[in-house]
This record gives sequence, C-alpha cells and structure tokens, in this order.
Amino acid sequence: MSQGALTGIRVLDLGQYIAGPFAATLLAEQGADVIKVERPGGDPMRGQDGFIVWNRSKKGITLDLKKPGGLKVALDLAKKADVIIENFKPGVADKLGIGYDKIKELNPRAVYCSISGFGSKGPYANWSGYEQIVSTAATVYTEQGLATHPLYVVLPLASLYTAVDAAFSIVTGLCVRETTGRGQKIEMSLFRSILSTFRQFNVDFEGMFRAPWGPTGPMPLYRPYQCKDGKWLFTGLGNFKFFTSFALEMGHDEWLTDPLFEGAPFLIFPPRNAQVMSMLKPIYKSKKRDEWLEQLGAQELPVAPVQNVDDFMAYKQVIANDMVQTVKEPKLGNVKEMGVPVALADTPGKIQGPSPQQGQHTREVLRELGYSARDIKLLKQEKAIKLAPRRK
Repeated sequence: MSQGALTGIRVLDLGQYIAGPFAATLLAEQGADVIKVERPGGDPMRGQDGFIVWNRSKKGITLDLKKPGGLKVALDLAKKADVIIENFKPGVADKLGIGYDKIKELNPRAVYCSISGFGSKGPYANWSGYEQIVSTAATVYTEQGLATHPLYVVLPLASLYTAVDAAFSIVTGLCVRETTGRGQKIEMSLFRSILSTFRQFNVDFEGMFRAPWGPTGPMPLYRPYQCKDGKWLFTGLGNFKFFTSFALEMGHDEWLTDPLFEGAPFLIFPPRNAQVMSMLKPIYKSKKRDEWLEQLGAQELPVAPVQNVDDFMAYKQVIANDMVQTVKEPKLGNVKEMGVPVALADTPGKIQGPSPQQGQHTREVLRELGYSARDIKLLKQEKAIKLAPRRK
C-alpha cells in the first residue's frame, strides 16, 4: 500500500451492493486501510461487472455477524477502526449488535457512516432501498426528456452520488474529530443524495424543459445532432456569445435578428424550437462529425462527440488524464479500469490492488487481531468465518 492523504486511517467496510463499498474504495485509493466484510453468501454484487471497481484496493474477509464468533471479530475490528461504513436497512445493524450506539461505547472516536435507501425517518424508511426503487421514486426515470413514459437509466446514479457524498462526509467527520477528539454518526441515504443533486434541475419555465421532444432534448441549440457519417455531435451553445459565434461561423448572421431565434440560446419556445431544429439538422448532416469537431472546436465553441464506452476508454482526453489503468484481477487477468478521479499534488491517490476474493484475507486479518490458529479453527467450526483456499 502506497502513502496517501488518508494513510493511517483504518476503515471497516460492512457495506454491500454499490454505495457503501464504493465510498470505502474512494477512501482506500487515498491511502486508507480498508477491510471489507462480506457475509458467507458473499456480496450480492459479486459477479457484476462493476464489483471489481467498487471493491478494489481493499482486504476482504468473510464473517457471519449472526454467529457470536463472527460478531466478536467484527467488534474487535470496530474497536481499532477510525471509520465504519454500513448500508443495512434501518435498524438491522442494531439488531446484529454492531449499530452506532454499540460502536460509540467501544470506540467513541469512530466516524460511523450509515447508508440506507430512504433514510431512517418517514413513512418509507423501511422500504427496500435498491437503486431502481429509489431512482423511480426520485423522478430520475421521468425527467429524461420523454413525456410519454419513463426512461430507464442504466447507470446507478443514486448509488454513485451517495458514495461520493458519503466519502466527503466521512472525511469531514474525520476533520471534526481532529478538533473535538470525538467521532460521530453520519446518516446517508440514496434518496437524499439523488434528490439534492438531480433535482437541482427542476425547472418548468412555461413548459420549456418538459416539452415532448424525445430523448435528445427540447433545446435546439443545446443538444446532439447526427452528422453526415451517422455519428452524433453535441453542441452546447449555452450563452449568447457562443450562439453569435456559431451563427457567424455558419454564415447565418441573419439568425442574430431573426424572430425565430428570439430568446436564444435557451429561451426558444415551442413550437419555434421544432422549426429551429428542422433548420439545423441538414446543416449538421452536411459534414462528418470529426470535420465539425475541428471546425467548431477551432472557434472555441463547446462541442463533444457522443461516444459509447469503448470510444470513451480510448478517448485521447481520458488517456491524457491517466484515467484508464490496467489492474490484474486474480480470476479475470488484466482488466482496463477507470483510474482515480482525485488528484492531490503531494499525496496522489492510487489503485492499491484488485478487488479481494471472498475470504481472501480472513486469516491475515484475524492473525493481526491476535487470534491464534486454534481460535481460527474454532471460528471455522462455528461457521462464523469463511476462509479462502490457501495459495499454493
């Protein structure tokens, strides 16, 4: 493990699925020592493509918290931890014996982050807080430009936003501890995070953002267009300066006084925006996407190619920022993964290693806690732990 901004910070990751584990990974890649605890059946996300990224840079152990021996190990780890992350349903951690009140008693300096779907208060606190359930309730699937039916979003936005919010909140809690000497409980929920981020765009100015213009958006000067080669280009003419430069570059200075463009760039209302789009479509169709990128980019207009994942991973800008790195995963071999987004100059973050195999570090962690070979054997007999096969 290399030195980083959080070197010396110990994290007990009791999370599963995405939000909790990914928050812990964000800390691990800034140098924190993270131990991921899985139940005997494994994290439900094992086998999913994203698992190796959401859980890399950690040690992994398997404990059954419902068994006395497994709970004891978890509490022993909690005593030494600076941070504890859990994302059980509200009340479950308390029933298991590893809730905040218990941890505060054992380790008052611990920063305890509890993540749930809908929070611990309100009529829906006990609802299953899966990504799709929260996103549905939080309007994510109905605010994508389609007025007739919801549009499913593949990216787990609520979980990812929550992970980033949780990592920020944990570091904030650690900063407070430097002053007070005490830890505290942090309560996060997917519902609150997605609402606080996504609903910043809750604008309904005379139907402008709710017009049924399909998934490419209703604003004619701020949307993607298909080019001559069938590829798509997004042009973001987000202010009058950009619109003016665009109009002059296209040789249409009359647009600047044409009533059809009145209110440009954003305040062009239906049905005029449909007319504007019908004018712009054949213009974009007259050249290939790369030709438009070169021409409009030379005018410093905000443009970007619409890309798929393979395009993005090979994108020159991604490569230049070291955001594609190769990680050797034990069962998958070399895998290209996204790099570390936070770039501190003196203590840069780093991928510390692949995601752990289930139970990979159980023996190692127990020995570090002072458990003898006999203790480990008894825990195994109780089925309180799971050990990965010894490496040959």
